[in-house]
Amino acid sequence: MKRLLVGAALVLGAQAALADEVSLRLGGKELPLSPALRERLATLAQETLRHCGPNTAQHPGNFGRSAFGAEQRWQRLLEGSRLRVRFAEPFVTESHLGGTRGVSEALIGLEHEELFVGPDFTRHGTAIVEHLQCGYLPSLELACLAELQPHLPARYRATRARLERDASGRIVMPPPDIAPSCS
Repeated sequence: MKRLLVGAALVLGAQAALADEVSLRLGGKELPLSPALRERLATLAQETLRHCGPNTAQHPGNFGRSAFGAEQRWQRLLEGSRLRVRFAEPFVTESHLGGTRGVSEALIGLEHEELFVGPDFTRHGTAIVEHLQCGYLPSLELACLAELQPHLPARYRATRARLERDASGRIVMPPPDIAPSCS
């Protein structure tokens, strides 16, 4: 009996959700999300943020004076088009420039006038950090999900149509002439 309970606990643990909360706001509206889409969005957010370039906490010189406004930009993005994920368990993001940061919450912008995906923010405890040059292909996957297309501007659908995919359906690195700009 004890083995059966331990086995059941392991199975339930393996099926535990990656995120406690996932919300998607596009075009000024919160969108309803199926459990499968919530899990896919949380996975892509984590993949996007695992490896980034500079961040405002460890590389403020790369941001100039704007390194000090990350909290205000986070607040503005909350009201705009964005993906917000509160992870069930924190993970670590690593900067290409050196250093790691804990991540318990992610905020990824969509429909930005200058970026296809971004800006990218994380929070761990009370520390809000903006990141640049995060996972490019997961960012594209996120913005090109079929479920999001009816809610995104036409430029997303046009870009999605031009991107090449591998045998498993994942986007492969696009050529520079069609590669959209991500944070």
